Amino acid sequence: MRIQYKTVKKIHLYACLATAALLLMFIFTSYFMIYHDQFDHDSVNKTELFNFNSSSVSDQDLQNWADEHHVPGRLVKSYSNPASDPVLEYANAKVDTRITFLTGTDQIEVTSTTKGKVDAFVRIHRNMGYGGGFSYNIYAFLLDVLGASLILFTITGIFMWMRLLKNNKWAWIIFLGGLAYFGSVLLYLTFV
Repeated sequence: MRIQYKTVKKIHLYACLATAALLLMFIFTSYFMIYHDQFDHDSVNKTELFNFNSSSVSDQDLQNWADEHHVPGRLVKSYSNPASDPVLEYANAKVDTRITFLTGTDQIEVTSTTKGKVDAFVRIHRNMGYGGGFSYNIYAFLLDVLGASLILFTITGIFMWMRLLKNNKWAWIIFLGGLAYFGSVLLYLTFV
């Protein structure tokens, strides 16, 4: 079965359109990362104490408590502090929340740090992975779509390029030079 050139062009176009919105978001958030020192990075810290009476405390008990109290974000870390108190840390783009069960007092300490807008944009740029609710899963799915679209965009672009410029020596030199540059950077970052 022979692939139609028009079909390849359509796939190329749709793959480009699928990547455009997310790539614009990455360009926008990259600006705040590049010029990080030129922006205000004030954050607001808040600590609250809640009563928590339970005969046994597990991570699941604390997670259930966090769900009941609508703690924002997803669970990113679970550990015990030096006093052997169970700790859960949640994070989203704007808020970091640490929940600590204070064993000796039957209380939960909730410390939240609300970041400024610039730091929230940077966190969106670095967000990754599934889990943590609907919005996180949609975002992770869109990143997967972006990756697949970029692969399709590249493959169809090479196919179209080879058809149009198959006898152009300079086009091949530029293509192979770019490929060599990409390969050398990848090898350097991997092994050095």
